[in-house]
Amino acid sequence: MKKLIFLILIISIIFAHFDGQERKYSNNRDVLQSSNLLESFSKKVKYTPNEPVEIVTDTILSTGFEVKLKYHSLENNFISNFTTDEDLSAKETHYKDFEAELRVLIHGELITEGLINKRLFKGYANVEFWKQAIMQHVWIDYQNSTDQYVQLNTSFRVLETETYKDFSILINSLGSIEIKEINLLSNTI
Repeated sequence: MKKLIFLILIISIIFAHFDGQERKYSNNRDVLQSSNLLESFSKKVKYTPNEPVEIVTDTILSTGFEVKLKYHSLENNFISNFTTDEDLSAKETHYKDFEAELRVLIHGELITEGLINKRLFKGYANVEFWKQAIMQHVWIDYQNSTDQYVQLNTSFRVLETETYKDFSILINSLGSIEIKEINLLSNTI
């Protein structure tokens, strides 16, 4: 019986020694850092845009061309940017990429359809540009569209830089597509 009481006394002394008193005067940052949890608690993750985006354009031109664009964010395709704040917490921003579904009709008859995204333009810039660039806009260029073709414009930009590329997409009445780079003086990576 004495051995049992002595064993219980030894166990209670051991547990009393490990009661967390050494953390009493530590700040939360030190405690999390010693537990290897600091990064997971201090990392801030942000998505831009934070909600799905969809812009639908359905335009009939006086020339008989009808352009249907559905420009939308890609929820599972984004470019990540990592920064550190003044308080040494990590900030991770995921910029969602965009693409546009295109349908072009002339006098009610479908002449072409497809996707406007980075893959369509991959021959116009180096691989590094396309890894970091995001589609900014797709729009119908009413002033440069004619009876023979409709012109769309699009822009790609490397976020948080002044590096960008602009393109025109010419679609003729037979549905053939021609792509031209507009901004020949764009910055390069």
